[in-house]
Amino acid sequence: MVKKFLFSAFFVAFSFCSPGYSSELGDELIIKEIEETFAEDILSSKYVNERRKYFRANPEAFENGPARIFLQHSDAEMTLKTIIGKDNFSEIPEHNLDKIINALNNTFRRYAYEWLNSNLNTSLSLKKISLIDQKSGIIIVKRSLKVVPDLDLKLFIHKTYDGWKLYDFGFWDFRYSKMKRRLYLRYINNNEIEGLIKYLEYKNYK
Repeated sequence: MVKKFLFSAFFVAFSFCSPGYSSELGDELIIKEIEETFAEDILSSKYVNERRKYFRANPEAFENGPARIFLQHSDAEMTLKTIIGKDNFSEIPEHNLDKIINALNNTFRRYAYEWLNSNLNTSLSLKKISLIDQKSGIIIVKRSLKVVPDLDLKLFIHKTYDGWKLYDFGFWDFRYSKMKRRLYLRYINNNEIEGLIKYLEYKNYK
């Protein structure tokens, strides 16, 4: 009886500690963590749609609410690194780098306000979370649009010291970083970093 109990205990311990079981359990916990991180962002779309007129009339409420949450979960630095590549990223002087990242962050803010001021009644819902590895993944978001056909949105995320962050997005094979790469690299290759900063700042101001 004692031997049988010890064998059962050993089997349970082995199962919990085996690589396959541990990996699956770890992935489930990571996916749950990602879902909890971005759930408020995704669900806020319905809330904003229902109160669109209010937020348009009270931009401070939008800035301190949905826009703040979105920016809090975005990583403009990683976005820039993805667009121009790590080598080009490391060559940019720190004072210019800070300006580009700040401008890119304001670009994301602009996108949030452009969506607010659009007439698209977009309802977002979480469809699937796929892990690339334990520090990166893809969130598939279902977009229910009343004007155009539904289109799943891919959100590319990674784990930082400050939690999970969004750094790229797209649909099908189109990604934001790829669409912006040629423009950014044209400025950088021509040694016109200040020109890139002014371009981004002008777009945001306009």
